[in-house]
Amino acid sequence: NTNNEKIKLVTLSEIKTQPFYHYIEVQGKLDGDENVTVTSKNIGVVNAIYVKEGDAVKKGQVLASLDAQILYQSLEELKTQIDFATNIFNKQKSLWDQKIGSEIQYLTAKNNKESLELRLKTLQEQINMSKITSPINGTIEEMPIKLGQSMAPGIPAFRVVNFLKVKIMADVA
Repeated sequence: NTNNEKIKLVTLSEIKTQPFYHYIEVQGKLDGDENVTVTSKNIGVVNAIYVKEGDAVKKGQVLASLDAQILYQSLEELKTQIDFATNIFNKQKSLWDQKIGSEIQYLTAKNNKESLELRLKTLQEQINMSKITSPINGTIEEMPIKLGQSMAPGIPAFRVVNFLKVKIMADVA
């Protein structure tokens, strides 16, 4: 400056409340609070798929089923065995109540009947495990499963996301 003016390096201003606007743009993704990968609980071949991508599903809804024909045949066989064992037990119980027969015969008939009933519960649970169900309410977002595909526990079959509670995830440097 040629006028020999002093240059002000520092200035003062009155402090007052005012909005501070500063924006940055960040890319992120919208994610549901509940985001689960659904897998099979059993080994088997997919014989039916009941949903498609974008469908809304409820907790416990069957999404697909695996071939369980052998289990159903075993179930029918077991029901016949239970009917027979129940009939034998009822006859042994009737005799035992009349003080006829031995305690061993009565207890054996009772044990056979109860054992078969427990096997029936186990078999029904195995049949239920051949169905792939949704663990949450949500929407089918991804479906890598195909009809006729072999499934095993741990292989992703569906991705179900609940968007009632969402979060935005982004990496900020």
